[in-house]
Parts: sequence; C-alpha cells; structure tokens
Amino acid sequence: MLDRDVGRHFFEQPQDFAFDDIAKKLAQYDLVIANLENPVGLTGYPHPKQDPHVAFRCHPDSLVVLKNLGVDVVTLANNHLLDYGESALLETTHYLDESHIKHLGAGINYEEANRPLLVEIKQQKIAILSSVMIYSASTERAGRNSAGVADYNIKKLIKNIKNLRLKGYQVIVTIHWGIEYCFYPIPYQRNFARKMIDAGASVILGHGPHYPQGIETYAGAEIVHSLGNFIFDEPYPNAERSFIYTAELAPEGGIASREIFPVTLKNHCPHLDPEGECGRTAVIVNRFGEVYQRKDARFWKKINSRWFSDIAWRISFMKSWKFALLPPISFYFTIGFGNFFKKINKNNIKWALTQLKQKFVG
Repeated sequence: MLDRDVGRHFFEQPQDFAFDDIAKKLAQYDLVIANLENPVGLTGYPHPKQDPHVAFRCHPDSLVVLKNLGVDVVTLANNHLLDYGESALLETTHYLDESHIKHLGAGINYEEANRPLLVEIKQQKIAILSSVMIYSASTERAGRNSAGVADYNIKKLIKNIKNLRLKGYQVIVTIHWGIEYCFYPIPYQRNFARKMIDAGASVILGHGPHYPQGIETYAGAEIVHSLGNFIFDEPYPNAERSFIYTAELAPEGGIASREIFPVTLKNHCPHLDPEGECGRTAVIVNRFGEVYQRKDARFWKKINSRWFSDIAWRISFMKSWKFALLPPISFYFTIGFGNFFKKINKNNIKWALTQLKQKFVG
C-alpha cells in the first residue's frame, strides 16, 4: 500500500525504498508477484461511503517502489482498487502498463477483470488467477459493461482452474480474503482452497487480514492463508510482521520445494528479519498450519461468528447488503439464525425493509 503515511515517507525520503537486501533476494526468482492495495493515479474522487482514512490512491511516481523490488506482476483484486472510482482504476492499469508491470484482477469490464495472466518461464506454462472475497464500501465487481474487480464465485474459479490445467498450465491463485487482524482463516475459505487445489491449482496465495497466517500443505500443493503486510503504515505489532513466500513449481503440478523469508516493517518499509526461521513470524507461518488442523468444530464456530460480526458491522456502517453476499449460503447455517438476528440489529432490518419497499413499490 503506497498511499497515506507510506506515500508521504516515499516523497520525503525515497532512499528508504531502495530495499537493497530484499531486492537482491527477489532477483534470484523468475517471477515476483505482489498485491497492490491501492489505485494509482491523479483523477477520481473518494467514494462517498468510504471512510476517508482508508480511501487510498498513490501518485504514479510511487510505482518506482515496485520497480526497485523487481515486481513482475501485481494483483489488483482487492477491496481498495475502486476507492477513487472507475477513472482511477483505468489510470492504474495505464501507469502499470507504462512501467512494464503486468497486472490482473481488475479491469474495464468483466472479461478483462477475470482474464488469467498467462506467462511462460523455462518452458513451463504458468497461469495466474486473481479474486477478492473481502469488500469495502467502494468495492464493485466488474460487469459486462462496467469496471471493477474480479469475480469471487468459487464455481467459476474452479472451472477456470480446470480449463487451464487441461491446456497444460501450472495455476497460481492469488486471493484477497480473511478476517482483518486475525491469525486464523475462515473455515469456508479453507474449504474453498482445497476445492481449488483439487481442481488443479498448485498454490493459493492469500492476503487481506494484515497479519501473517499459517501455511497448509494439501495434495502436494500449498495454501498460504495470509502473507501479512509488506509495505504499509499500520501501527499494530503483528501488522508489522510479514514474510516472502518462495516456491519452485513441480512440472507435474503442485510444489516441488518452498522457503519463506520473514520480514519486519520498520517505518513502513520491510527488512529481512535477522531472526529468520527462529523469529515469531516464522513460528506463526510454519506451525499454525498444523494448529489449524487440530482445532475442533467449536473453535471454528467462534471464528465464523467473528467473521459474521464483521459482516454485520459493515452492513450497519456502510448501509449495504452486498457484504452479506460474500460468504456462501452454507456459512449462515454454521453461525445459526439466532446469532444472525442478534447481530443484525433493528436499525439494519428497518433500513433493509425501506430499501425493498423503494425497489418494489417505488
């Protein structure tokens, strides 16, 4: 995220964003992928329902930060890409193209936003798919004739993965999801990740919670639930821990080998953690995947309840029911209808009935 305090820091002290140690590490790899958590441009206006403190847009000159890191590809499928509207989204793709940084996950229409990025490296065909399952007030899915972010429909993702595998592609899925400031994934996301791997995905790269989460191995592939923040300006200690995930793709699919490099954020910028595999971040990443498998149904019900509390808050604060459509219907059966009515307060119900009346009665 290159706006707010990060943007001010960059323009005041650009030398802090050279990242010599990290850039040297990343230069060893054939493909470097990152999530770009903001539009890039000079036009547009903040979304009227978006909290002004979390309405992002960085200056085009800030893209030198990605160039310094050697980033080849950015995913734009996240909850902030439309913070400044359609014009800023279009500027984003323009400036990325000018900087020779490939992008996916958002576009002028549904086809462009959901188009996989296809590359060939060392005679391996690689396809990258991108999706977002956590929304802000500004977030809109791309339509047939409207700009927006990629679809989050799991059935369509699975169909795309299967088609790409039939064509001989290794499939990487990068996905924006999860509960913010939490070390645990939402149960239905664990289920979705396994379905994507069963369909042929080699690795699922998750981001969105702002905290690092564990990695689970499944059927020879890997689920990276959350990479955490990499460049950001949040003050929370665990939001200043992150890691670089590296992997070698196996020719037959899945992961041949992988390694992580923990980093710590200091004054918005990542630095390789001197404690490495012995540090707190490495412990979270390496052990939590096993912890997830040991947790019982009661524990995961609490995680579901926490996620629903977040959904209810977003509905109440932003006056939109689109947040309720993000989880599958099965999610609401797991939390219980009593919990549903407890957290969807009377004001929300009254507002919803008013909306329905205006839509159907006029």
